[in-house]
Amino acid sequence: MWRSFVKPLLLTLLMHGLGIALLIYGLPDAQDKLLVRPMPKFVNAELVVLEKPKPKPAPKPKPQPKPEPAPKPEPKPEPKKPEPKPEPKPAPKPKVDEAKQKAERERAERERQEALKAQQRRELESALSEDEELFQEQEDVQAATTYSQKIRRAVSLAWSRPPSARNGMVVKLRIRLIPTGELVDVQVIDSSGDSAFDRSAVRAVQKVGGFPELKELEYRVFKEYFESFVFEFRPEDLRR
Repeated sequence: MWRSFVKPLLLTLLMHGLGIALLIYGLPDAQDKLLVRPMPKFVNAELVVLEKPKPKPAPKPKPQPKPEPAPKPEPKPEPKKPEPKPEPKPAPKPKVDEAKQKAERERAERERQEALKAQQRRELESALSEDEELFQEQEDVQAATTYSQKIRRAVSLAWSRPPSARNGMVVKLRIRLIPTGELVDVQVIDSSGDSAFDRSAVRAVQKVGGFPELKELEYRVFKEYFESFVFEFRPEDLRR
């Protein structure tokens, strides 16, 4: 900032010096200007440096009053512990009647023994029943086999062999009968591959017409084995 005052100050001093010189010596003539060249006079000037004014110190902040400490909370009173309840006194045990207990034990043992005997009896009866059923089933199978052989013999005797019949030919027929043994229906369910051979087997069954021997069978055996059954016609005397 002080540099801005230096130049104006020097100019002012120079102007004052020139004014004083003109007053003392006057203006020179033209000849003098030509003949005599005046020596320049120097003006002594001093440079004055203005010091920068010191800034005023900032006012110190006023100390703020310290906050008063918050009052401590008063301690809460501790809750009272509940008083322990008195334990209930155990009820007095009823007096045990030993004679009654002994009778109950004996009765339970008798019931257990009776149940065990009944279970053993049922198992024995079931085993006997199964044996009887197995024996009866074996008898039924044996009877059915015997009558099947009679049917096969009767059909073979009624069969007329066609010229195309060869060894190994087999045809399966479905035969339906009534309890008297009479024929209801016969049809081919699995062909031998030779239609003439198949027709000859069907005609042989129709020629027999029925099997009266089946009347001797019990109804359960007839119903299970001969009411509707598959008959394989396989003559044993076929030529090669």
